[in-house]
Amino acid sequence: MSLTNFIQLDEALINQVELILLLVVVIVIIRYMLSKFITSLVQRGSISVSTKVTLIRMVDLGLLSAFLIISVNIITASLTPYAIIAILGLIVLTLFFYEVKQFAAYITLQMFKHVKGRNAEIFIQGYSEPIKGRVVDLTPLTSVIEDLFGNKIYVPNTLLIESAIKEHNPSINIRIMLKLREGEDVMELFSNVKSAFKKVDLGSFRFNESYITIKSLDVDTLTIDVRLSTIALPIRNPDILRILNQLSKTLQHYRPVLEII
Repeated sequence: MSLTNFIQLDEALINQVELILLLVVVIVIIRYMLSKFITSLVQRGSISVSTKVTLIRMVDLGLLSAFLIISVNIITASLTPYAIIAILGLIVLTLFFYEVKQFAAYITLQMFKHVKGRNAEIFIQGYSEPIKGRVVDLTPLTSVIEDLFGNKIYVPNTLLIESAIKEHNPSINIRIMLKLREGEDVMELFSNVKSAFKKVDLGSFRFNESYITIKSLDVDTLTIDVRLSTIALPIRNPDILRILNQLSKTLQHYRPVLEII
């Protein structure tokens, strides 16, 4: 090898090293900026700490892959690495399309502060009735909804993100059918029902006179609907039974029939 060729080879090697060092600096700066941005999202409560860890790992993996591919291209001056990564990317996207789609929805849901932890009616496509409850957990693939009675429902993230969400105050509706005695004053009976709810121990439930309505009235039966709001979840059957039992005893003169609707 002649001296001229050696000098040219040495200059080419130096240029490659300089480009790789420059690439390292750029990647470090990008990594720092993305890390600061993701940390700020956590501080604002937009995403959880676990999501931050997942995103940081993905950023590190992406930057490391980019560094290796570009470095190989600088050394070999070939477009082959880009072609290989494009093919691998298409294969991965095809094989894991469902997971990628759910994770993208997961990141989006983390940005919505009105989704997690709040009581709501969730109108999910394909369900005949809305789910009344709250989103208690978000995972990369599924969202966990806990209904008013503590039952957990697992829904794909993409399904939740496409759902309509309406704020909801947790409550139960009680229908009371009372037998009218001959000459019974309906308004007096109605007042007695209100008084009965004020006397019984409702526990975590709250009674509001605005939420009591007369459903129907015929010759010998008065039907009343009452909505009791709750300040504690989940709603437990023993608590409901205790309230129904107390109401039944308090209104026993009217032979009450009580049911949850």
